[in-house]
Amino acid sequence: MRPERKRKQAQEFLEVKQAQLKKIQKETAKQEGNSFVASIKSFFELGEKCLTVEDTIPIEKVYENGICRLTDGYFTKMIAFEDINYQLALEEQRDYIFNQFASFLNSFDNNTRLQLCFTNQLGRLEELADAITIPIKNDGLEEIRSEFRTMLQNQLEKGNNGLRQTKYIVFGVKEDSYRQAKVVLSRLEIDLQSHLKWMGIRSTVLNGFERLIVLHHILNPTEHLSTLPDELENRDCRSIIVPDKIHFQKKYFSMDNVLCQTSHVQILASELSDRFLTELLSLEENMVLSLHIQALDQVDAIKLVKRKFTDVQRMTMEEQKKAYRSGYDLDIIPSDLMTYGTDLKHLLNDLQSRDEKMFLVSFIILNQGLSKAKLDNAVSQLATICSRHNCMQKCLDYQQEQGLISALPLGMNCIKIKR
Repeated sequence: MRPERKRKQAQEFLEVKQAQLKKIQKETAKQEGNSFVASIKSFFELGEKCLTVEDTIPIEKVYENGICRLTDGYFTKMIAFEDINYQLALEEQRDYIFNQFASFLNSFDNNTRLQLCFTNQLGRLEELADAITIPIKNDGLEEIRSEFRTMLQNQLEKGNNGLRQTKYIVFGVKEDSYRQAKVVLSRLEIDLQSHLKWMGIRSTVLNGFERLIVLHHILNPTEHLSTLPDELENRDCRSIIVPDKIHFQKKYFSMDNVLCQTSHVQILASELSDRFLTELLSLEENMVLSLHIQALDQVDAIKLVKRKFTDVQRMTMEEQKKAYRSGYDLDIIPSDLMTYGTDLKHLLNDLQSRDEKMFLVSFIILNQGLSKAKLDNAVSQLATICSRHNCMQKCLDYQQEQGLISALPLGMNCIKIKR
């Protein structure tokens, strides 16, 4: 009887354990099912999405003095500047302009946003005609003035399709209040205009109304802004500048009857020619080029370069060990490692000895066209120019809305691709 009792007890114990195991498996499966369902819900959860066209534009408030408060807490201002004859300047003048531009960039710290925005706009013939209109003055020089007016009119009629090129600098800081931001931005504005003046560049600070006009021209390339409000302080200005509808797709988006595409330029070259931007802007197409420049903290930049240099040295030692085991000369290492090591030494020397700074740059391009064929042709021409300068133009797949925000002269970069 004792063996049977033991066998019975063992069987009962086994049944209890099996029941416990089934219970645990059932609870585990339930938890896994709940987590799977939760993950599916989170994947398909829409969250807070833009419900109107206005919600695409990240502007909270525009002040009449030109300060714009963005949704991420930054306050920005914008300066329009004119071009200079850099290509026609002598070598000494080029060196002077380049050094002044380097000093201009080094004047920014890591807490300041900087955006260089260049726009090409076609079909603005009426605005160009107004710009070259010379008023009549009864001072005895009307004959000369009339001749000059006729010459300008003839040049306009010869025609570049009413192409209007404008250049802007947008700078911004993050502050707790408008009053604090106003003080900081005023100081930055004076410094910026001083640097531009040293380079021989004339500049103008845009007020709130002028900033809205610039944004309206970009968002509505085929329309003219008819009216502006009397005051900006107590109203949502986005309704003035946005088109009637914006429809975003994978590679394109449309604003009313205009088809658009945003892309980024992947900089592969170690050095860029000073003609790169000139060639891009020489295309007679509707487009916006934006360069977002963010300075790195000097200590962090030096640590980053030292860490990269240590990685290169470690890879060099590993290659030398492989060469030693194979019986090769230790000096025979991949040429890329030697090049990287030399470049990092020069970069570290510039950061430590010459007080230069390291910057992260995002290069965003917004192309616009009345048809898909015209748009694709413009994008193809830009890609050819980029390839010529050892760069790649890549479409921002599924990031067209972020690309639009980054291309606009607002001072906000929503694209994480940096160089």
